[in-house]
Amino acid sequence: MANLNRIILVGRLAADPDSRSTVEGLPIARFKLVVERPFGGQGENGSDLIDIVAWRRLAEICGQYLKKNQLVLVDGRIQNRSFEDQSGQRKWVTEVVAANMTMLEKGQGGKREEAAVALATEDEVVDDADLASDLPF
Repeated sequence: MANLNRIILVGRLAADPDSRSTVEGLPIARFKLVVERPFGGQGENGSDLIDIVAWRRLAEICGQYLKKNQLVLVDGRIQNRSFEDQSGQRKWVTEVVAANMTMLEKGQGGKREEAAVALATEDEVVDDADLASDLPF
């Protein structure tokens, strides 16, 4: 039986990305994407705040070019992981691991950074299970 774990989101950044490096020196960028929900059956709408994580070159590009309120498309996969907080409690996190990112609006300079759009693809497949213990946050 085949499995598929892929998600494509379009939304606005809730804040500027948090860009760092792991202890091993791997670039990582985290940001939250605000994704609007369409009207439901009872006329209700709203939005979801989705955690996004990008690794390596894609993380560098996200940290350099993305800004709060910018409209972007993120293509990736959903990941669940757990960790222990400072009080020893087990916490669970659901996040999207970005494989591709496309800026959908013009940047602050008046034009879309075409080079960043072209480079914003993570070509290397990464097993994040090995990297999760290396996260600085």
